[in-house]
Amino acid sequence: MLAYPETQARAQAELDAVVGRARLPTFADYPFLPYVRAMVQEILRWRPAIPLGVPHRLTEDDWYEGMFIPKGTICLANVWQLNHDPEVYGENAADFDPARYLNADGGIKPGPSDTRDGHVSYVFGRRECPGRHLANNSLFINIATILWASKIDRKKDALGELVPLDVDGYVDNGVIVLVIHHVVASF
Repeated sequence: MLAYPETQARAQAELDAVVGRARLPTFADYPFLPYVRAMVQEILRWRPAIPLGVPHRLTEDDWYEGMFIPKGTICLANVWQLNHDPEVYGENAADFDPARYLNADGGIKPGPSDTRDGHVSYVFGRRECPGRHLANNSLFINIATILWASKIDRKKDALGELVPLDVDGYVDNGVIVLVIHHVVASF
């Protein structure tokens, strides 16, 4: 929201039109909030919490791009790279753009054919994350509620200038990526 305030404004306009100001968003609003749903997909694609997939073991010998991979080899999918592939997500794959998940009518469009949620953050195949529905629903209701209740703005310094923002300012020297920013929220 700090780096892409136009996405916050668009989501809040959708929330105002669907939910209004008299009540909190609920799961009953889910079908009527496609932009908020697209934000969930884009958050998971743009900054996956786990940049390398769950280890998989080959059950048979395989060849990939001329390289032999023997049965029993442990493989990790590069989730980060797969989610940032410009051939799949366009030239703006490095940018946060929930609209990439919307069709011309503003509804959710299908993602790439080899994904279920429009990204591979939950990995794929039979070892796909069993908690993906819980995670998607939790993100949806949290994003909807936070954006319904507050406006997230960048912090200003003593001179009133916006504090510089580094969208690549995250800690990635472990298995999970942490994002640390200074935020001012108005309720």
